[in-house]
Amino acid sequence: MDLGLVNYLDGDDMPPEFESSVLLRGRPAVVLRPDDELASEKQIRSGDLWGRSLIAMRSGYVMHRYVMRLLDGREPTFSYSADGAEMGKLMVAAGLGIAVLPDSSVVGDPLERSDQITSRPLADDVTGVLLVLQRRRSAPANNAISDLHDLFVAEAERTRDGDELGAAA
Repeated sequence: MDLGLVNYLDGDDMPPEFESSVLLRGRPAVVLRPDDELASEKQIRSGDLWGRSLIAMRSGYVMHRYVMRLLDGREPTFSYSADGAEMGKLMVAAGLGIAVLPDSSVVGDPLERSDQITSRPLADDVTGVLLVLQRRRSAPANNAISDLHDLFVAEAERTRDGDELGAAA
């Protein structure tokens, strides 16, 4: 691996063999269609997720682990499984259920801007979600990789300093 974009939850250990740069900080949010009855709420309680069709990230993804922890061992009703936030958002837009994703993956998304999806924070949880850029500490110097790394970090700094994602971070 030359570079990786990885999500972590607050308190997770990051592997020491990688140099890690936090690009975004956010919170888990419930992603739903604007016409969903829960969209009228400012925040959504974890208990509101019971009995709802959930689009889960597959096992091994940080948001899958987060939902399992949030629901405290109670078995949720997973209707579908997705391999990432982009697919999860498309499935929500198609009306297949709701998802729990990092708010930073929703704010400003084309599906959100076109009112096909919206998100609400969880009322009873303040866990942070970090989007981290990682590269091997032992990797030989490579200008292309260093340049790409620096572009990601600069864009994250610009975002934090100036636009709506920065407010979520």
